[in-house]
Amino acid sequence: MNKNPVWRREGRRTGGYVLLLLGIALQGCVSLGRPAVALQRPQMDPPLAQVAAAFTRSCEGGKRESNNCAHFLSDAFIRAGYAELLTSTHIEQRCVCGAGRVVRAQDLLRWFQEKSKRFHAGTPPKSSGIWAVYQEKPGRRHVLLLDTDTGKYYGTDNCVNWPVQWAYQW
Repeated sequence: MNKNPVWRREGRRTGGYVLLLLGIALQGCVSLGRPAVALQRPQMDPPLAQVAAAFTRSCEGGKRESNNCAHFLSDAFIRAGYAELLTSTHIEQRCVCGAGRVVRAQDLLRWFQEKSKRFHAGTPPKSSGIWAVYQEKPGRRHVLLLDTDTGKYYGTDNCVNWPVQWAYQW
């Protein structure tokens, strides 16, 4: 054993510091002289099943648009809890009925892409849950929700034969 008093003093100090940190960690609280800040739960998006349940072939504003697929689907998203759609910078055109709903499928596509955690080109696999789907053919664009567990769609139509089929989940 080393008889050097400096070594022993530093060893005790280091050991005490480790025990102090271990004690603090076991108590589950470290403030290091700063006031404790309450942790906030991250904002969770409502499940797409909640949007499907909120879907109706209408809008809160009560009027119909020439592009009702995006109009009605965005209404369902907003009523299900996606209030961010009311202020999203991805939306370039809104309904004239005063409810502030999206009227263009391309706008919802950009929003889907921002939210997306999973993408599938083509028809999504069966039994893979609910997908937000963008469909396109020359001169036409369309959006809907597709439940691959039941085969049911929520939208004004499901254009399965259109060449562009992009599906998103989050």
